[in-house]
Amino acid sequence: MDERPKLRAVDLTPVPMDGQVRFALRDPLGISERVLLLTTPAVLVASLLDGTRTLREVQVDFFRQTGTLLMSEQIEELVRQLDESLLLDNERFRQALDAAVRAFRQMPVRPAVLAGSVYPDDPQQLRAFLDNFFVAPDGPGRPGGQRYERPLRLVIAPHIDLRRGGVTYAWAYKEVAEAPAPSLFVILGIAHQPTQRLFVATCKDFATPLGVARTDTAFLRDLQDRYPFDLFADEFAHRQEHSVELQVVWLQHLFGEVRIVPILCAGFEHLLAPDQSPMALDEVRAFVAALRATLTAWGAPVTLIASVDLSHWGQRFGDQPLTPATLHWLAAEDRRFLQRVADGDADGAFALLHAERNLRRVDAYPAVYVALRALEAPRGTVRHYGQSLEGHGESVVTFGAVTVP
Repeated sequence: MDERPKLRAVDLTPVPMDGQVRFALRDPLGISERVLLLTTPAVLVASLLDGTRTLREVQVDFFRQTGTLLMSEQIEELVRQLDESLLLDNERFRQALDAAVRAFRQMPVRPAVLAGSVYPDDPQQLRAFLDNFFVAPDGPGRPGGQRYERPLRLVIAPHIDLRRGGVTYAWAYKEVAEAPAPSLFVILGIAHQPTQRLFVATCKDFATPLGVARTDTAFLRDLQDRYPFDLFADEFAHRQEHSVELQVVWLQHLFGEVRIVPILCAGFEHLLAPDQSPMALDEVRAFVAALRATLTAWGAPVTLIASVDLSHWGQRFGDQPLTPATLHWLAAEDRRFLQRVADGDADGAFALLHAERNLRRVDAYPAVYVALRALEAPRGTVRHYGQSLEGHGESVVTFGAVTVP
């Protein structure tokens, strides 16, 4: 056992059980599939495992904070469980991570992660599942004939669970379906886990129950040639990331065989001083320039898809319980952001979030920002806005749909 054990970054989700709350700890990288259910005191102990304290010091600090003395055996048992679940930052985890990275690199196709859980794994059932969102009471109706002369330039769609945000997806994809198919779709997802670089690509094709979407390696090669940073340094982040996969399912449903360019965008708001533009960051500025130049040189229509959600608020995220007033405030702020996006105002949309230090935890801004800057202030339309309450209304995730012809 390490003298000073350190907890990794983990997913922590409150779970109501028998009138009490437990906390589910999961490995966000999916290296381990084990889920630990911990009490509130156990979570506090785990939070003290920061790599600077011995177990004795953890015991002392826990007593100082709570007035309760834990036995050394209790702390050791918790550390053992965390270690076996690969939730500690130690040599055992690093060996498992290295093995997983090697295995992923050898895969020619990125397999579907969410089939059978977030959406049906049977192709016919999946098609019916998606079609139902178009005809839901607040849906946009089934796609009709083509209303556009050329493919859309940009689509902003959610990446929330389809059962929770499917209608908003449908509002975005109805517009996509009523336009000609582009030569390829550049999907700008969100990196939900820490990465070394701000932008992460993969050359792997994406498999879903509807077939295999081919990744256009020529576009990626041209993009990398123009971009001075390594787009593939964090390729492993694509292994479990859902934000690209969910868009691929919709595209295959509408068009059958599609060509894609999968790129994840990491957050950068914390790297900027107040009132500073993201273009002050070398990686952002270089990626925008490289993407713009590659789109121009490509010579055939390309549709950008920003796969994003908006606010994350409530007890799950460390906030006070939701109230109707909170939901109204979130909707008003989200709609202000979406309207600036529809106006093509990349810096104005980002400034709304940066002024409050992204208090609402909007994950949309990296992908949306670089898309708007690469297309040089395109103008579009807000199609839909949604809020999805979690649990018994303790937390909420919000999302929207914007399309740019």
